[in-house]
Amino acid sequence: MAHLFPFKGFLPKKEIVSEVISKPFDSYTLRQVESVIKKTPHSFLSIVKPELDKGRRTKPDNPEAQKKSRLKFQDFQAKGFLNVAEKEEFYIYRQSKPDFVYTGLLATISAADYHNGTIKIHEQTLQRKEEKLKDYLKIVGINAEPVMFTYPHDSQIDYLMNELTRLEPYADFTIDGKRHQLWKVADDESLNAIKQSFLRIEKVYVADGHHRSASSVLLDQELREETGDLSQTAGWSRYMGIFFPDHNMQLFEFNRLVKGLDEIIIAEFIGKLSNIFTVEKLDSDLYQPQQLHEFSMYVNSSWYSLKLRPDKADSDLSNKLDANLLTHHILSPILGIKDLRNDDRIDFISGLKGVSELKRLVDKGDYQMAFGLFPVSMEQFFDFSDQGRIMPPKTTWFEPKLLNGLVIYDIYAK
Repeated sequence: MAHLFPFKGFLPKKEIVSEVISKPFDSYTLRQVESVIKKTPHSFLSIVKPELDKGRRTKPDNPEAQKKSRLKFQDFQAKGFLNVAEKEEFYIYRQSKPDFVYTGLLATISAADYHNGTIKIHEQTLQRKEEKLKDYLKIVGINAEPVMFTYPHDSQIDYLMNELTRLEPYADFTIDGKRHQLWKVADDESLNAIKQSFLRIEKVYVADGHHRSASSVLLDQELREETGDLSQTAGWSRYMGIFFPDHNMQLFEFNRLVKGLDEIIIAEFIGKLSNIFTVEKLDSDLYQPQQLHEFSMYVNSSWYSLKLRPDKADSDLSNKLDANLLTHHILSPILGIKDLRNDDRIDFISGLKGVSELKRLVDKGDYQMAFGLFPVSMEQFFDFSDQGRIMPPKTTWFEPKLLNGLVIYDIYAK
């Protein structure tokens, strides 16, 4: 069962919320970060990169720079840019686009649930990156970008979220055409109702943030050994997540782009594909796969439909995943791309950008060919995670993408 905990969040001062929050750091160039900090010194980016306000640049794993991030976080509190809640609260976040509305619960979850199987993962993490994030978290001490979880939707939780969001939100602002709203849940009755409702949820699934999740668990283990505190009530024994029901988020495909190949003789290439797929050349400007085990392929200014032949289907769960099928039948044996993580001949692009972007990049000459995939279903996602199976790199693209600094969890707060 999922034990979720309220916490004393640090929130931007109500009047300046939209100025404090930021998009994830890696979505900016360093020059853009410098520009934002110069224009808005109370941007959360000033906590991420405090040295930039003095025109200096340091490596992200520099301990001295990380200590300055902690000091800057404390300075934001002293100046009133961030205010801490008077009591432990849950927070409800909503992001609205013209075609979809996402509503999730911000809470903390115990690192112990990572070990007991309540938290399920689907992505392989890199130990070196886990260690770096753990060291960073140990010094800076804050979660400002929640790990994104999902779970099979529950009617009672849906009802609670709908009722609680009828109230006036703490924050309500629009950025890049998306409306963002945040509600504080502080009354004892609602807090208890949420906690009890989530106890019926057997498992929660990491959708995005595997390394952040794993690094928080590593830090919990390290500090338990250093302090001797085994109570599981210390702030660092939990970490912040946002919990979206499965019907309240979107799961898109990751498409593939290929470059750096020897000259392709189309007739020979199509002949090899025909041993595994039913290949159809299409008379259309764009083509998106319409079903599982179908790929779209764009090469030499033409679109093709590749449908896995029935006699090549496999009952093994891994081979039902289209990202694996593409690698096993095309990328590895025919194109020689065996290591998706490290081979610079392959790139990945979110399905949000559509197959038109695949066509544009190939026509431009940046790539030789492109493959469009059918999205992974939530059922496939849950099945893989439940069986402890690992999906290949860049298989799932979850929406929404979240802001940083809207709610901050201080793992060292008293």
